[in-house]
Amino acid sequence: MQEKLELGQCYYRPSFFNMKVDVLIELHDLKEIPDGTLGLYFHEYIHYLQDISTIYGLMNMSTINYYIQSCAHNIFQNKEVKEFEAPILLENIRPSNSSTDYGVSNFHLRKVYVGSSINPKSRAIENFDYAINSFEFEAGKFIDIVNISFYDIDLAKIKNLEFGGVHVCEGMAYLCEQYHYKGILNVAPTYPYLIVQKLAEKIFPEILEFPILMVALCDIALMTYHPGLSYVRLLGYVKEELKADDDYNIDKFYVDCMAFIKGSHPDFSVLSEIVKQQISKNFNANYYENIQEWIDLVFERITKLRTEIPSFMIDILRYGKPRSNILFGAILNQVGSPLVLDGDYNGTISLPKGFEPSSVNFNPGIFMAIGQILKIFSSKAPSACDLKQYCVKSKETDPNLKIDENCDTAPWRKAKEDNLCPVGQIWHHWALKDYSPNYKS
Repeated sequence: MQEKLELGQCYYRPSFFNMKVDVLIELHDLKEIPDGTLGLYFHEYIHYLQDISTIYGLMNMSTINYYIQSCAHNIFQNKEVKEFEAPILLENIRPSNSSTDYGVSNFHLRKVYVGSSINPKSRAIENFDYAINSFEFEAGKFIDIVNISFYDIDLAKIKNLEFGGVHVCEGMAYLCEQYHYKGILNVAPTYPYLIVQKLAEKIFPEILEFPILMVALCDIALMTYHPGLSYVRLLGYVKEELKADDDYNIDKFYVDCMAFIKGSHPDFSVLSEIVKQQISKNFNANYYENIQEWIDLVFERITKLRTEIPSFMIDILRYGKPRSNILFGAILNQVGSPLVLDGDYNGTISLPKGFEPSSVNFNPGIFMAIGQILKIFSSKAPSACDLKQYCVKSKETDPNLKIDENCDTAPWRKAKEDNLCPVGQIWHHWALKDYSPNYKS
């Protein structure tokens, strides 16, 4: 359930505000790092912006928080039984017949919106094709999806997959990366990074000459719940109704395409406020006051940017490479970054201008812990904590932090220790200290 947007060993974790640039170089000063490293950072930072500044990113965040909070609430309500069955199925703990609660349906639809996993990757492919088909996501409820197929040359096999938001995200980030760093960074596997281009070859090949417009189509598609289907429909619309050339007005392009593709979802500013309130429910204590202030400020500023300059992602490319890009610097200054890990798990973060945490309790790594709890709730078997290496590095500044066998087999038990790690802290904060999962065989 917890997808990573990844390129090689670098990644961004949607909904949990952390990314990794897998190099043994300090990342706190972007002006001092090599071009190749900055290109990797740029790719993952684009994913961060996709996460917080698009309808798709916010929808995903909302659905994930809905699931996590529903699970925690259900476990805590059952005070007599200290074990809960895992994985937890949402339909078993939430009624789906409420006229005002669409959480269960949205949760089921999320799989459609996201699409097939980006793993395993396919380096070289041929015989690519696509089709739009109707899919029954619940009994009697149907939605159109984009099925893709291709022949994986290395594996000598045909793959049939569903094109969705993860592929649009990866395709867009790769287009952005290559716009500034082509020839510096390695060529990525065709699947998933070039699938947006393969679809363009099929539907409207002329647009491939204009990478700016390709990025714009991805960005606009991400301003819907269903980016995979939206992207394909946008390609057809632009082919028939608009022209692709060097004289385009990008602002008008956004207005026309958004008018064509807009669905029944709330406006971005409304959804942004809903998600911000959902996130705040994870931190019902003064101890996390600075975390809430950070999230509030990030969402306030990114909402202002997206609503006032819908095409800001295109402007990021047009203003030049990130090192000397005034707009990229301004966005980093105003919105900041997620928690950024290097290859040795050193963490750094760019905080939004004007935000100065007043407490030593400010730890953006707490969102990684919530991601680990999602894994506890949704996995079929116990597994090692994803934060272990992060905590090993943190132990250098907090020698009382305990690294033991529970990190590998039962992270929830960390809530019973005196010096709480991030996972133990959240498990304890959510009053789950005495509860443990019982994984079905």
